[in-house]
Formats: sequence, structure tokens, C-alpha cells
Amino acid sequence: MIRITESARALLAVLSIFVIGTVAGVVVDRTMLIPTHADATAAGVRGGVPRHHDEVLAELRAELGLSAAQSRRVQEIFAARQGQMEAAWTQVHANLQRAMQQTTTEIEAVLDSAQVERLHAWVAERHGPIADHAPGREH
Repeated sequence: MIRITESARALLAVLSIFVIGTVAGVVVDRTMLIPTHADATAAGVRGGVPRHHDEVLAELRAELGLSAAQSRRVQEIFAARQGQMEAAWTQVHANLQRAMQQTTTEIEAVLDSAQVERLHAWVAERHGPIADHAPGREH
């Protein structure tokens, strides 16, 4: 039977939380933030409304049986609210990044310098380098 010391158990718990946070962050980034931005960029913006909105509008038109006038009004609403929606996504992404950075900084506080270097290599391998980061400093 394998015996794990209390400090090893605590380290595993902290690393588990870090991994879960990292995975959640990557999932949100890859499934929600990047595709939304990529769709708008790749598809271009037509009439102030990203193409993605055109797809949503087409679904709403079919689902709700929107008239031409209703479709135009919904498209105007999308265009009017686009900036607000982008600002909300930007804030969500910034909050998530800040939480991930704080988590990494807290984990670094329990590691020795060699472990911090390995942690940075591990994170960089999966998510890119941690810019200008030293133990105990914000990312």
C-alpha cells in the first residue's frame, strides 16, 4: 500500500485545483471566447453585426416565425448590443485570466525554485509561456 505524507497530500490537492482551474479556463477560452472572436474576425462583420448573429437570426426566424420587419428589428438589436456583449466577454476573459494567475502565484508560494521552474515549463507546454513571471509576482 502506498502511503502519502500530509504535505504531499496537500500539494496534490493544490495541484488538482490548479489543473481543474486550468482545464476550465482552457475549455471556456477554446469553446466560448476564441470561437466567438474568430467567427467575427474570419466571417467579417456585415452591417455592424457579425455573421454569427446572422446564423442566430436565421434560427430565430425559423423557430419563431419572425416576419421580415421583426427580423430587421432583431438584427438592429444585435447590432446595437454588440459592443456591450463584447465588453462582457472581455471582462469574463480578464477575470478568468486574473483568477488563473492568482492561483499560479499561490501554488508557487508552496514550491521550491526548481519546482517553480518545472511548473512554468509545464504551464508553457500546455498554454504558452508565463511572461515576466517570477515566484510570488503577479503574472
